[in-house]
Amino acid sequence: MGPRPRVAYPESVGKKSFIAFIALFASGVGTAAAEESAYAGVTPGSETSENLPPKADEIPEGALMLTWPGFMMVEGGSSFFIQTSKPVKFGTKKSEGRLELILHHTRVHLKNNFLPLETQFFDTPVIRATVQRKGKKDLVMVFEMREDATPSITQKIGKDGFNYVFVKFSP
Repeated sequence: MGPRPRVAYPESVGKKSFIAFIALFASGVGTAAAEESAYAGVTPGSETSENLPPKADEIPEGALMLTWPGFMMVEGGSSFFIQTSKPVKFGTKKSEGRLELILHHTRVHLKNNFLPLETQFFDTPVIRATVQRKGKKDLVMVFEMREDATPSITQKIGKDGFNYVFVKFSP
């Protein structure tokens, strides 16, 4: 074996201090802050504003924006929810294997809200739900159905100040 390479340390930092810094950095102390600030998603009905949608402060005042689509299993079935910045007019359209929830005069706040909600492994009649543009002014949440089902649809303003449209399917 040849000679070991020499490591240069800044003169203002001793060898032991430099090694301690490297050990702390490598141990993950720096990742604690990232874990504490991890975003857990939106929680409908939350009494606090801890789970606001990402970049909520960037929503233009008065704009009707879809800020978060979500899915959750609930007692008595499954529920999809759409969080919007204010109440929304909506309609439905049903065809074979598909249900559409049309959100009138609504825009998407962030591009990741177009990602599908994959629910094929849950006990729900919906395989997947996806938000899509419909014309210039509307959005549609498309539910790809594994079986025919008619949901109940409700809308209410949450304690966090956002509006929620719930699409609930019974088992």
